[in-house]
Amino acid sequence: MADPRELPIVGGNLALDFANTVDDPLGPARHDHLTTYDDLLVWSVRTGVLPAGDLDRRRRSVAQQSRAASAALRRAHGLRDALNGVFGAVATGVTLPSDDWVTLRRVAADGLGHAVVRPSGTGYRLDWPWEELLAPLWPVADAAVTLLRSGDRRRVKRCAGCPWLFLDVSRSGTRRWCSMEDCGTHEKVKRYVAKRAAARR
Repeated sequence: MADPRELPIVGGNLALDFANTVDDPLGPARHDHLTTYDDLLVWSVRTGVLPAGDLDRRRRSVAQQSRAASAALRRAHGLRDALNGVFGAVATGVTLPSDDWVTLRRVAADGLGHAVVRPSGTGYRLDWPWEELLAPLWPVADAAVTLLRSGDRRRVKRCAGCPWLFLDVSRSGTRRWCSMEDCGTHEKVKRYVAKRAAARR
């Protein structure tokens, strides 16, 4: 069996990228990129949620808290499901699922309860105690709530070729694919094959 590909980061928003951490979620090549807490740490470093410099120290700390890390990973999976529910509803213009909103709200409230405010540029930013096992989830939940409250929520779409979510920041607002190099290319190939088959008939 081939190794899974590196997960593309194409959502355009931290919360959407977190929602998209299952590759080919409904297809034969389904692969969950967050099967261990270490996967969550690696994703968090890759997306800039956590600083990379002390990844090894974090791993050593997690090794001494395996049960708590497993519980944190379950919370991560629950948040991911909730984000797919909430932003899937946003993308299709239906009412937000109440259970998913409650899950998101709880994680966001927990994060806000642990947050500290630090100066950043001309304003402020939230920061978290990264030694907490749930810390990688808090910026994700904060990004989700911020997106829900902003006008950019109208740019949230679901890919025409797969269930992934993305923020359409194209000037025309007509982007259809999570990635032109991925789903967009597959769709073009499918159309080409169908066109050739029709011509032969």
